[in-house]
Amino acid sequence: MSSINGFEILETSPEYFWFIAVLAVLAVSISKAGFGGAMGSFSVPILIFVLPPKLALGVLLPLFLVTDVWVVYMWKSMLDKRILLIMCAFGVIGEIVGWLLFDYLNDQILTGMIGLIAIITAFNYAFRRIRPGNQTSVEIATSVSQRIFQRGAIWCGLSGISSFVSLSGGIPAQVFLLPHALARQSFVGTLCVYFFVINIVKVPFYAEIGIFSEATLTVSLWLLIVIPLGVFIGKWLNTHISDQIFTILAI
Repeated sequence: MSSINGFEILETSPEYFWFIAVLAVLAVSISKAGFGGAMGSFSVPILIFVLPPKLALGVLLPLFLVTDVWVVYMWKSMLDKRILLIMCAFGVIGEIVGWLLFDYLNDQILTGMIGLIAIITAFNYAFRRIRPGNQTSVEIATSVSQRIFQRGAIWCGLSGISSFVSLSGGIPAQVFLLPHALARQSFVGTLCVYFFVINIVKVPFYAEIGIFSEATLTVSLWLLIVIPLGVFIGKWLNTHISDQIFTILAI
């Protein structure tokens, strides 16, 4: 380990640390502003190149919240309230489960879980590209609407757990939401408000288990200046790319 102004980092130079940290914040802000937030799951895997996982969570959550406030303001009028309520209910339950399990997770287990989530997501996407199935998008949307509570319990519950332990709740949340075939603005608005709610909920739990410190909050403060650039890029991409490219990037 080495340090920057007393902040413990993995063996690397200060320049490399700040470069990686800026990339992580751009992943969060571009994703939340333009695609609903799931690509923000890249942020923790990026930042654990230079920080232990629990420190990475402490640095990133305040930045998630600041970005959430901004993007919720942009997209608050474009959401599906029924779907949002179901997502939030099961997501918060999942976070409580994540809080109960967190004391049993060391840095090695957290790193492994983050990597495993990424690998499963990649293979799942590749499989669906190779074997897309015979149902139309309308048929899929009808089917998932009929099973919305069962799917919400599974995927949004998992979203809450993975959001708490690794800020990667966007992956199962999008698995839940994408088949509903919402318009892109409604899709982004629903995800933005969902993430804002579950990120607010986890603050007291993170404080209780000691995730935040003066050092993590200081680094978060320095990285705030990156957020406006990421939000601008994300909003521009959302309004200037085709629906097909948007769906590919979101997935």
